Amino acid sequence: MNENKIVDLLVKYKQLTFIKILQQTMVSIFPFALIGTYCWALANSFLTTNSFLTTNSFFGRLTNIIKWFPAHNFASAIVSDVSLATTGVLALYAAFISAELTMRHYGKNSNIVGVASVASYILMFIHTIRNTQQYEMNYYNATWFIFGIIVGYFVGWVFAKFGHDIPEGKDRDLVKTIIVNIKPLLIVLACALVIHLGFATYRQYQMDRIVAQSVSIVANQHSSYGLSILISLITTFTIWLGYAGTLNFSSNIFGNESIANLSYALSHKTPWNIPYPYTLQSLFNGFGGIGGVGATLALVIALILFSNKKQKRAIAMRSSVPVFFNVNFSLVVGIPTILNPIYVIPFVLSPIVNMLLGSIAIWIKLFPPLVYPVPDGTPGILAPLMGTGGNVVALIYTIFILIVDVLIYVPFVKLDNQVANKYEASLK
Repeated sequence: MNENKIVDLLVKYKQLTFIKILQQTMVSIFPFALIGTYCWALANSFLTTNSFLTTNSFFGRLTNIIKWFPAHNFASAIVSDVSLATTGVLALYAAFISAELTMRHYGKNSNIVGVASVASYILMFIHTIRNTQQYEMNYYNATWFIFGIIVGYFVGWVFAKFGHDIPEGKDRDLVKTIIVNIKPLLIVLACALVIHLGFATYRQYQMDRIVAQSVSIVANQHSSYGLSILISLITTFTIWLGYAGTLNFSSNIFGNESIANLSYALSHKTPWNIPYPYTLQSLFNGFGGIGGVGATLALVIALILFSNKKQKRAIAMRSSVPVFFNVNFSLVVGIPTILNPIYVIPFVLSPIVNMLLGSIAIWIKLFPPLVYPVPDGTPGILAPLMGTGGNVVALIYTIFILIVDVLIYVPFVKLDNQVANKYEASLK
């Protein structure tokens, strides 16, 4: 298949109704994602504390922030509040915007479709934490925003098909608008209730705990090199699909190996000859995620240098600081890379290439394995330096890996330029 055919197929993909709504929704929520992303980066790098009231953050440790900034906990709470108001309920924003855009796409108007979409999403996932009156908010944050877009698209489609269009006007009867849209409202709420019942049944019969126990069994076993690569592939691909929940699993798996490595290094006073030199945590967190999942610091550099779209260069520039600290949500939403076939190959391939290059360097003893804990919010490019206990060769090698990542991303950024130009020409 030649390059022109590939470009034509990608343009047709962008013209699909759901993909248009998806990308328009992500562009619309980008400002909220950007604010929330900066909050994440600020909290992780400066304000994170543990149960012993000591800081786990990168700059917090360097500057001893707890000692000279007495309002540390208050500032952390404020940043957390802003994060909750933006990315903390991003799935609801996505559901609202997606429904409005879908309704508009079909040339109709309803002043309740956005609210109906939010209500449907809440009804689907709302449940109290067992034996309490507190509500679990995990299903409304940025991790689940792709589900919000899907729900909004479905609700907008139902309202466009079964609802009645009420044109804008000064004397419009709002009560009449609501009455004529009762049918689609009942349809979407009924569908949401069915999903709610299924989800409630799932939890009632403890199936979520069974899944968690199964994950724990896997996590307590010893890893293999191939399994680590497979988990990296699954993690990056699911995030490309828009769901980051897999990341929580992969970040904690095989943690007992890391503990064994650290115990050996501390007792022998050297990181060399540890029992498990190629752990998932050291390879994926140390090399695979330079700039976050997908090795997106390289994407930022490639976009700034090679993108011919001013908007995408601006998104890359505005997202560069949090991406440097491995927080890339605003970038993957703003470009977007999520469900974008142009970037699926470099997004999934770059972390695997990085892990392979890192493991080769450890195998030939260019520097010791990554064994020491890295503070929260450490820039991805510095993680191998700190994980090896300050080995400068590891830092130089990480810069080399970053250059390789940029070279991987550049052809796809140029392909993105071609697709964007042809797509824009099709709209004229």
